[in-house]
Amino acid sequence: MARIYCRTPSTGYPVNLVLVDVPATLTTIPGADAPDYSVPDASNQYEVRDPIDPTRAILPGQIFFLTPLSVVNKTNNQESLTVILLQEDGTSVNFGTAVVPAGDTAYIPLNGRSLLKRDPLVDNGDRLQVLASAPNVFDVWTAAELSPASQNIGAYVP
Repeated sequence: MARIYCRTPSTGYPVNLVLVDVPATLTTIPGADAPDYSVPDASNQYEVRDPIDPTRAILPGQIFFLTPLSVVNKTNNQESLTVILLQEDGTSVNFGTAVVPAGDTAYIPLNGRSLLKRDPLVDNGDRLQVLASAPNVFDVWTAAELSPASQNIGAYVP
């Protein structure tokens, strides 16, 4: 289960998500699985409690993409890479397939999108998955911020 234990409810930090030698099978990019957070909550402000420690709450988490997904083709042949969002409920959303010329790099526009984990009872939140046309021909990477999704609850935007 993807759960992060932290000292304060407003933790957020940058992460680099990298997969070297993308396989020809649908694979989650390491770290691109939205977590939830166990945070101190002695006042019981949040309804969902941590089953391991009732003085803590479970908050939904997110991975917020800061950059596009860079896809580099390491071969002398044109190859393709498919990018899929597998949602927490099992729904699959195809972001698209990039056909990348030999030795070139493509960029999949993920920046500004989030992967979410809303349900603390399920093992996995939203996941970013990739599938290469041939094994070990691509490396992929992106930068993101990992944080509780509820950090913006109560924010007012006029």
